[in-house]
Amino acid sequence: MADLALNSNALSGFAGTLRGLMGDFSQPIFFEQVCTDLLNDDLDVLASTDKTCGDRLSNYLNTLASLSDSAAAAAEKLDQQLAREASQHHGRVRAQ
Repeated sequence: MADLALNSNALSGFAGTLRGLMGDFSQPIFFEQVCTDLLNDDLDVLASTDKTCGDRLSNYLNTLASLSDSAAAAAEKLDQQLAREASQHHGRVRAQ
C-alpha cells in the first residue's frame, strides 16, 4: 500500500511563488512612441488586450494561490489530527 503524503510546506511555497509571479506580471511594460500613428494605434489595442488577459491571468493565479493555501492548512490540520489519534492508540490493538 502506498503512503499518503501531502507536503503543506510545499503547498505554501507554491502559493508564495504564484503571488511572486502576480507581482512580476503587474509591472507595466512601457514602449517609446517613435512609431507611426498606425503602429501606435495597434500598440494601444495590444496593450488593452494584454490588460484584459492579464487581469484574467491574475484572477486565475490569485485563486490558485488561495486554493494552495487552503490545501496546505487542511493538510497541516489533518496531519495534527492523525498524530493525536496515533498517539492515543499507540500500543493498543483495535478490536474489529
